[in-house]
Amino acid sequence: SSYTKRCKSLICIMEFLKVGAKGSFSLMCVTVSSLIFSVGYAWPEDVRPKMVVQMGEKDVLTFDGNLTNPDHFKLIAPYGDTLLIGGRNFIFNISVMDFNENQRIEWHAPKELNKMCFVKGKNEEECQNYIRVLIRLDNDRVFTCGTNSYKPLCRIYAMKAGEHVVVEEMPGTGIAPFDPYHNSTTLMLDGEVYSATAADRSGNDPLIYRKPTRTEQYDLKHFNAPNFVSSVAYSEFVFFFFRETAVEYINCGKAVYSRVARVCKNDRGGHHQFRDHWTSFLKARLNCSLPGEFPFHFNEIQSATEVVHGTYGGERHDLIYAVFTTPPNSIPGSAVCAFAMRDILNTFEGPFKEQGSSNLNWLPVHPSRVPEPRPGRCSNQSTTLPDTTLTFVKSHSLMDESVPAFFGSPIVMRTNFRNTRYRMTKIAVDHQVKSNDGKYYDILFIGTNAGKVIRAINSAAADSVRNVTPVIIEEIQVFGPTTTITNLEVVRSSHSDEGKLVVLSSDQVRAIPLQRCYKEKIRTCRDCVSLQDPYCAWNTQNKACEPVSWSFSGNLIQNISSGQSPHCPEGTIYSSTAQHSTHLDNRRHHDVIFNINPDSDGEVSEVQLAEARIGDYTIETLAIAVASGSILALLVGFMAGYCFGKRCPKTEYDAGPCVDAEYEFVEQIPAANVNMHMTNINQMGNALHRTHLANTLNRYGMPPDGTTMMDQNIYMTPHAHLNMNPNKPIDVVLNMSPKNGTSQSFHSTTDRGHRGSVRKMYL
Repeated sequence: SSYTKRCKSLICIMEFLKVGAKGSFSLMCVTVSSLIFSVGYAWPEDVRPKMVVQMGEKDVLTFDGNLTNPDHFKLIAPYGDTLLIGGRNFIFNISVMDFNENQRIEWHAPKELNKMCFVKGKNEEECQNYIRVLIRLDNDRVFTCGTNSYKPLCRIYAMKAGEHVVVEEMPGTGIAPFDPYHNSTTLMLDGEVYSATAADRSGNDPLIYRKPTRTEQYDLKHFNAPNFVSSVAYSEFVFFFFRETAVEYINCGKAVYSRVARVCKNDRGGHHQFRDHWTSFLKARLNCSLPGEFPFHFNEIQSATEVVHGTYGGERHDLIYAVFTTPPNSIPGSAVCAFAMRDILNTFEGPFKEQGSSNLNWLPVHPSRVPEPRPGRCSNQSTTLPDTTLTFVKSHSLMDESVPAFFGSPIVMRTNFRNTRYRMTKIAVDHQVKSNDGKYYDILFIGTNAGKVIRAINSAAADSVRNVTPVIIEEIQVFGPTTTITNLEVVRSSHSDEGKLVVLSSDQVRAIPLQRCYKEKIRTCRDCVSLQDPYCAWNTQNKACEPVSWSFSGNLIQNISSGQSPHCPEGTIYSSTAQHSTHLDNRRHHDVIFNINPDSDGEVSEVQLAEARIGDYTIETLAIAVASGSILALLVGFMAGYCFGKRCPKTEYDAGPCVDAEYEFVEQIPAANVNMHMTNINQMGNALHRTHLANTLNRYGMPPDGTTMMDQNIYMTPHAHLNMNPNKPIDVVLNMSPKNGTSQSFHSTTDRGHRGSVRKMYL
């Protein structure tokens, strides 16, 4: 890579600088090169949006629901030109075209149930009827279930004489949750309801249920505190997506893993003790992670789409897109991964995982120990399966291998390392949108807990199944920055080809157009093409950025894969409110921020262009800065040392301007060998045991001319106090005349006059 080449060049430069200080320069070379290598493979940067859009009140359709109390909107069921939206005590029927309310179903819990709910310690907010199942059976009938003050109840409503009336009522235990804060998912298939929820008030009895068949009760190997997300039917199976505390990790600590579980549509349970229990229930881990020697996992699934049928890399595949996050107390991060149904099916045909005992690790089961017929496979006569198969599948519901991400890595990722202050919550997809060159792309709409909707694509999906090239087309502020998006749905009316994205929060429902090409604001071919938006293309005849469906393909210029086209002439954006022009290119640090809040007179304000944040810099810039700074510091240090050495040569007598450099040092003479007895010296010249000191110094060969210590000049700091400790070294400062000096007199003087050149010796 470019970082590796730069690192090698840096090593060569530093090797050239190894003059006189080989050890230090070599160490610095390794340190700096290692630093640059690590910087080159640092955490990948978040892809910045090409547009940041603030939606105004008149730019969206809004439905406020019941204004007297919070609605807690969560479910949406589109059907034709209408939408059914479930909240607290109400089901609203609204028009897709104008968001006007057509009808409403009012369903309150009975007062006696409310009183009983209060007695059991719940508050008024919890003791309501929250709609948690909403399935449209046909144009006139609706199947719905509510929490009903902690006593779940289901109903079928039918349209009669312009009003919805109850035609059937049934208990909702096992279909809808007791607690409105428990997550659940429900699917109706061939007249049968498949549900994943909790079957008790406390949530300690999670289950996958289709009357009368259910999963094992109170078995942690089946479910361990799950949070159910979604369910889909595919082939001969029904799949459930959820997150739970990982039982295979329990010996190492506590962790939450994302799962996909499956049951067979024709599973009718086993015989005897396995009666009314699934004989085909299996589950596997979903792997959404940044690849590497030590992958970084986004472990907690939050939302998933329906099965998407499409062409990817020239091959037909069936995919599911899902949103994942890190744990709440971990490094904040979110990601979107895709999973192929083929990979999910292959995982369930792989090895099983088991734990031999409570103190052993979870390991794969050897194939020779798997009974026949293979546990988990669909059987037309599940009640006749042998006990060995049923016993095995009951104790080995977990697969050993994880389901890999389809493209090998997350498609979209957001972390909190810089300025991203939100998590992803929901996802919807407008699948296989055709571009002008005949290729198809899935457009992802991702909701967040900050009121934003992210619109993104994988621009490499049409050509490859191994590469990910994420493009964040726009980031739309639909709600306030503290509002969590609870659901998303792409809907289309039979009266229009445009389509809308319906966005739910707890208290409000909004709809925005799918196709927003901003033709009044994007005024050049280059800027339109660089959006890489499958919905939009540059119309050469109208000289405008327009929705693809509104134009003839022969007049359109579009390039989704690269965002560049040789057919676009050079051009810039001109705006009456902007002080400069900019291009909407695909560089990481150039955003065009569109403020389309309506002005007071209702007119749309002009586009405002904003430069990228100055404080941001790339990993490559950081690597170059570190390398340049390190090399400069080494050069300065080397030149300073070289000049200092040239200016201060070590001669035998003349020290020049560097007098201190000529002194010789004898340090730390062991006190055990120096048997000196010195009294406290308060002034220079106080009594010193000269003879003992002279003998001791003689033992170390000083002075060199054979004279005694009494013949040399002893200099000690005035008022010094020498406390001789035999366990510590002694420092003695001696003023000695030069080797050719003739002075032989002893000085214990405070003479401040001129002194000849002397040499100091430290003992």
